[in-house]
Amino acid sequence: MSDQPDSPEADETGTVATPPIPPQPPHMPAPQPEPRTRPAWLVPVIATTVVVGITAATAGYLLASGDTTDAAAPAASSSASASATAAASPTWNATPTRLVNDVPGVKRVPYEQAVTALTTAGIAKDNIAWVSPFSDQPKPADPAGMTVCDIVRTSGLTVTATTTVDLSVIETDGTCPLQHNKPKPKPSCTQTGEYKKLSDREFKQMIRNTTAQLMDCFTIYGEIVQADSATGTTSVRANTCGEKKQPKYGFLSDCDTNSILTELVPTGKLNGVVKGDLFEAKVQLGFDTSYKTTLGGTISAPTFYVQEIKSYGSVD
Repeated sequence: MSDQPDSPEADETGTVATPPIPPQPPHMPAPQPEPRTRPAWLVPVIATTVVVGITAATAGYLLASGDTTDAAAPAASSSASASATAAASPTWNATPTRLVNDVPGVKRVPYEQAVTALTTAGIAKDNIAWVSPFSDQPKPADPAGMTVCDIVRTSGLTVTATTTVDLSVIETDGTCPLQHNKPKPKPSCTQTGEYKKLSDREFKQMIRNTTAQLMDCFTIYGEIVQADSATGTTSVRANTCGEKKQPKYGFLSDCDTNSILTELVPTGKLNGVVKGDLFEAKVQLGFDTSYKTTLGGTISAPTFYVQEIKSYGSVD
């Protein structure tokens, strides 16, 4: 006997027959893992983390972009400034443009000197004219020797041969106005010497509203009632009125307006008068003065700035 398995036998046709396969046990599928479950809080946490991350990334990008822009702006500005400076800088042989108002030696000088300065700058002499600085004054017939206050009109800002110029001229001893083409200010009454005389009634009406005639000039009369160390050498107190009167019974009747006489500029005019003097004075009406009395009260009195004063008698 042999230990080898039996060889398959051939059938009548010579074909070898394959032995039958023994029956196999049934096939079982592989075991599957149990399904995984996610906690309920996990999804919101993940969503929040994603949103925060996106926001932070966006902010970082914008900040970086802003820094880049800010850093680039000064560089661009510097570059533009340098270019503008280079473009504005004249070349060595360029002729600078001169402005009419920048021509030196024109204002506050004699008219002839101003004309010379303008013609030297390049303006034709025939294009230079003159006017009065005051709207209510006629044009001077001849500006020779007059003083130029200002250039008040030009046909162009720059100096050319065809530029026309008007010069505001005034008398040599005159005062140039602050504004051109305004009415000429009236001279003060102290300059003209016009001191208005008043009746007693007009005088009383005037002192009721002193601001209406402030700095106007008047001739007044009165009696000195206080001239001592309290008033000093530049002021006195007096009873005043509009009409000249003679004393009766040791005083001036109907001349009893308590007033202050003072000097705007100390000249000694009031240093020579004493209590009891009767006077005639040329004055300017000033602001009312308030002062305390010996009893502690306060009195307001009209104030007159004395230009001239002279005594014509005394109550003593």
